[in-house]
Amino acid sequence: MMQYRQSLRRRITFSFVAFGAVLSLVIGIGVYFAIEDIEKNLMVNSLHGELDYVLHQTDLPLGITRQLSANIVLYHVDAAQRHIVPELIRNLPPGAHELNYEGQTFHVLIAASRRGIVYLIEEATEFEQREVAIQIALGAAVVAAILIALWLGAWLSGKVISPVTALARQVARLRPGQPHPARVAAQYADDEVGQLANTFDTYLQQMEQFIRREQEFTADASHELRTPLTVINGACELLLENPELPERARRQIERIARAGERMSQMLESLLLLARETPTGPLGSTELCRVEDVVQEVVEQHRFMIGDKALTLRCDIVTGFTLNTSRTALAIVFSNLLRNAINYTEVGEVVVRVSERRVEISDSGSGIGAEALAHIFDRHYRGPNARQGGSGIGLSIVKRICDRQHWRIHIASEPNRGTTVKLEF
Repeated sequence: MMQYRQSLRRRITFSFVAFGAVLSLVIGIGVYFAIEDIEKNLMVNSLHGELDYVLHQTDLPLGITRQLSANIVLYHVDAAQRHIVPELIRNLPPGAHELNYEGQTFHVLIAASRRGIVYLIEEATEFEQREVAIQIALGAAVVAAILIALWLGAWLSGKVISPVTALARQVARLRPGQPHPARVAAQYADDEVGQLANTFDTYLQQMEQFIRREQEFTADASHELRTPLTVINGACELLLENPELPERARRQIERIARAGERMSQMLESLLLLARETPTGPLGSTELCRVEDVVQEVVEQHRFMIGDKALTLRCDIVTGFTLNTSRTALAIVFSNLLRNAINYTEVGEVVVRVSERRVEISDSGSGIGAEALAHIFDRHYRGPNARQGGSGIGLSIVKRICDRQHWRIHIASEPNRGTTVKLEF
């Protein structure tokens, strides 16, 4: 199963956004930790400076509380005086600490003096608020960088992909076998897109050469093969008009005439499929009464019964009219009816025409499930195939049905017969 792939433009845009997001996040995280480190160093350096100043004072009394600056408070106590220290920091171990209390932030430095313990408390709420504002701005910058990467990726991918898109549209308008402007590659620079356009030009030239050879072969085959077949069929008709022709010779000439007719029909079907466009109708269309075409084909193939204990019957339940190629219709019916008669020795072959449907049923040898799965494959011959066949009759039938949008279904069981349903 083919996996779904995003368009090249989306993949380029996504790559830009992913790269921008990762880069922005890495820078943002780096700046965040840098700010945290700077804050910690500032706190430690500031409080350590105050602590060094305090510890060098020899007359610092115990049991005091002193406002060293607008934001720093000093406590100098011994073990018996610790009750004057705020309970929040009273039991903290020596060292630097950061505390949050009732929406305020405090930096605390605790150290031992000669006679007791020094507590330095710095109120840092304003500093923390600035830090939060910086973090918010940093987050907004990351989001803005991602959005810019998205816009830049979309714009740049459009610029990068636009030559490829233009080339795709230009190639999509080209039709092999139809006149087209100058070489595609001439409109592009000598870059990767130009190389791709040059490859398309080369491929298109090869296709045109192939189509030209096919058209020439079709025209030659139409002329060179139809002419001798027309001569053979005409000669057979003239010979059969001779009333003095011996019966044995008459049978041989009739056999030649039938072979020529079958060859003409096969040639017509192959040329019909070769000449037409892959999606257009086959040949010239006309209003055809399907039951008339069926009866004509049945009568043309009645000779195939020969000495078989076989009945060929045509049941017209409901006739209908199609605006289609009469030749294509006759080719399909002829191939299906010929197969039914070839593979049925005893019993009957019934062609039934009903509303928008034709069924051909036989009581022949039938088709196994394995062979039935490949019945429309070109040159496929099942285990019960008769000698002399080429294995392309049903392949031609399927191709014609597909081109004409007719539905064909084959149901069969070994030794019980086969039913072919055509729905129009």
